[in-house]
Amino acid sequence: MIDTSAGVLVRKRVYLDDLDGFGMLHHARYALLFDNAVIDFWADAGWELDPTRSVLVIRELTMTYHQPVIGISEVDVHFWVERAGRTSVTYRFQVLSADHTVLHADGQRVVVNLDGQTLRPAPIGDDVWELAAPLLAPGVERPAA
Repeated sequence: MIDTSAGVLVRKRVYLDDLDGFGMLHHARYALLFDNAVIDFWADAGWELDPTRSVLVIRELTMTYHQPVIGISEVDVHFWVERAGRTSVTYRFQVLSADHTVLHADGQRVVVNLDGQTLRPAPIGDDVWELAAPLLAPGVERPAA
């Protein structure tokens, strides 16, 4: 079993149109599964998207593929915050089999918070940090304002 004690798990379904011609999850869909799991977490936590206030942009995304997801199935997306900066956050993530015995892919994504008006880096608000508490890996603390 793969350790999933830090962060959160979000179950996602793989549909027929997610598969490539070989019946495997298309390589681009792994990042989309992660993206949708993050959106599900934040929506369930009560965060409201307001692009006039702030915009989160992806600065970097890296991923390693280990074993393909075959066919229509369910997977668990496990993710956590590995680094918390004043204006940015580094997520780590894994795409796991539903029973957590297979690591299909893992990677990291760096997100930068931008001011909604100037599109310049801006501090992440206290309200966001309060909602993010379940995501923080052991030893990771939100930065001082």
